[in-house]
Amino acid sequence: MSHIRSPEPATRSAVTPLPGGLGWVVADREAAVRLLSDDRLGVVESTAVMASLIHGLADGARPSAEELAAFAERIMLQASPERHASLRRAFGRFFTADAVDAMTPALRALADQVVGRFAAAGGGEFMTGVAFRYAVECGAHLLGLPPGEFHRLHKLSQRLALVAYAARLPDPATAVVEGHAALTEIRRSIRQARARASTGSVLGAWHAGWTGGISEEDFEANIVMLVQASLETVAGMLGNAAALILGSAGAADPARRETLLDEALRSEPPLKTLERVAHAPITLGDLQVRAGQIISVQVAEANQPAEGIAGRAVLSFGWGAYRCLGARLARRQAVELFDAMCRAAPGAVLVDAEIERIRHIRFNMPRRLTVRCPAAEPRQDLARMLTESLEEHDLDRPLSSVERVMAAATLEQNGHTVPDHATAPTTIRGWLAWASTPRG
Repeated sequence: MSHIRSPEPATRSAVTPLPGGLGWVVADREAAVRLLSDDRLGVVESTAVMASLIHGLADGARPSAEELAAFAERIMLQASPERHASLRRAFGRFFTADAVDAMTPALRALADQVVGRFAAAGGGEFMTGVAFRYAVECGAHLLGLPPGEFHRLHKLSQRLALVAYAARLPDPATAVVEGHAALTEIRRSIRQARARASTGSVLGAWHAGWTGGISEEDFEANIVMLVQASLETVAGMLGNAAALILGSAGAADPARRETLLDEALRSEPPLKTLERVAHAPITLGDLQVRAGQIISVQVAEANQPAEGIAGRAVLSFGWGAYRCLGARLARRQAVELFDAMCRAAPGAVLVDAEIERIRHIRFNMPRRLTVRCPAAEPRQDLARMLTESLEEHDLDRPLSSVERVMAAATLEQNGHTVPDHATAPTTIRGWLAWASTPRG
């Protein structure tokens, strides 16, 4: 376990003021760890933003805005510390180490499918062909939705999120009407999806009557939050990691890949900034933070190595009470994806020397990432042998444990080494990819 030593007083050189006394920009790891660990620092809650919006609307648009405000107050990322803790406990069961371990075979199978198609085509555009597609597949599996429905709900959730900025628009009432329509459709779709969701998924647990002690309205709102939060950040993380891992020396070694993944997370975090608000005055060295002031942590800068401060941990998934609930799952997704890339496309390399990036206010990810996957060794005979021995021609169907043993025996009979059972591929395509790598 990493130990956090008590930091020395922060200096102003790493903490600069926001205009108009609004708060402070923090680019220092020492100050960031100390501030984000302080219970007096919370998130910017939606209540004041929505109240200001409602106040400026005509009477006809207010009921819809009030319903949207009530919905927003239930989302854990915008909730008060007490409500956040309650909601976090309820949803925490889906993100424990045991829960992620149980989900890993499915993540591996999804990675094999997505990467297998990409490699079979010789590569292509990684962000759309792999990063976003895999993020959608994993998010859909977690929630218990078909991938197409997950993607549709994400688009609707983006329309819903725009309501938070409606007060800045020329016609805020139109944004409220469109946001309310999106919320109505999201709720209808979730109700329908519950009955069809698998037992181990979030929606499946809800359909079975489990809500973790929170209200059904709270559970519904935070399912929408999970849809909203599990696509761009995950896809961006995968794209940033691919830019560093693919073609790097030694990336065939799993330990080296994980080191490169950690470096990508440190230098190109999923979120560029973490915004918090002081609920009471805070003194940190010579820094005086007034109640109501904003603290904006510049994550990449604060991630710079510093011996003894929070051990080797980074701030890429946040810190303190509001640290990302899905951090463990997101990192496992990345590990499984690049393991699948090594199996299916061990020679994958980036084509473009310069990477065009999206410089969004919140995200920093590759806009395009062209990857070339050299053709694998001919394996038609092995594919035929596997499909015949298993009596299965769907290369992407998840195999049972008995079928995986039979697949391993087929590889051994044809002169290939096989992985141990715990890491064995879960599809025929995965076994073929294994046989095509130097270690297989």
